[in-house]
Parts: sequence; C-alpha cells; structure tokens
Amino acid sequence: MSNYQFRFQSVEMVRRRSRDQAAKAFEQADLARRMLAAQVEDLLAEHRQQHAVQNSALQGHVDAQRLLESQRYQLHLMQQVAGLKSQIQMVEAEVERRRKTLVSKEQEVQTLERLKARELEAWNHTQLRREQEALDAWAGFQHWLRVSQSHLDDYSHP
Repeated sequence: MSNYQFRFQSVEMVRRRSRDQAAKAFEQADLARRMLAAQVEDLLAEHRQQHAVQNSALQGHVDAQRLLESQRYQLHLMQQVAGLKSQIQMVEAEVERRRKTLVSKEQEVQTLERLKARELEAWNHTQLRREQEALDAWAGFQHWLRVSQSHLDDYSHP
C-alpha cells in the first residue's frame, strides 16, 4: 500500500509561508499603530498636566513669561498630536490593507487544505476499494481451491 502524497504540497508550503509573512507584516503595522496611539496619549496627558499647571499659576501672582512659555509648549504638544494623528491615519490604512492581504492569503491556504482533505478522502476510498478487490480475489481463489479439491476427492474415491 503506497502513502498518500498531496500533489500541491509544494504550492501549499509556499502559500503557508506567504500567509505567515502577511501575518507578520500585519502584526508589525498594528504594533506601529498602537505605538503611535500610545505616543498621542502621552502627549495628551502632558498637555492636560500643563493645562492644570497653567490654571494653578493663574490663581496667584501671574508670571506672564512663564504663562507664555506654557502656552507655547501646549501648542507644540498639540501640533505633535496632530502630526501623530495624521501618521496614525496613514498607518491605519496600511493596517487595513495588510489585514485584507492576510485574509486573502488565509483563504488560499484554507482552499488548499480543503482540496487536500477531499483528495485524501478519495485516495483512502480508492485504497479501501483496492484492498476489498484483493480480498475478494483471494476469497475467490480459496473457494476455487476448495471446489477443485472436493472434485478431486470425488474422483479419487470410487
């Protein structure tokens, strides 16, 4: 009995590698998006902290120079946030593109897996049929031997 060999095994291996590379690329893009989002959160937290410091400075003696510096710094923080949000939008578009690529690659692999399963089932069915035919032939031969032997016995005992 021979072993089953999937005829598209090399294609399946290539598609799996391609899918794994697409998954890795997706993970990298998603990590970049999360890192940018964390930077935005850090900058917004710094902005809130500066705003609180600025409000507390307004309650006592007002140092105009310090107030202007704080406002400039807050403006700088918000410009950085705007730049990062723009980058996040571009990265999110890339994440979505890579996600679609990954889904497509996964579908290709699953298609080959289903084909492999169907072919294996057909191969197993064929093997079982061949085994059954061999057993039937053997049983027929055994029956022929018994019948032949009984006919020989009939002629040998007068």
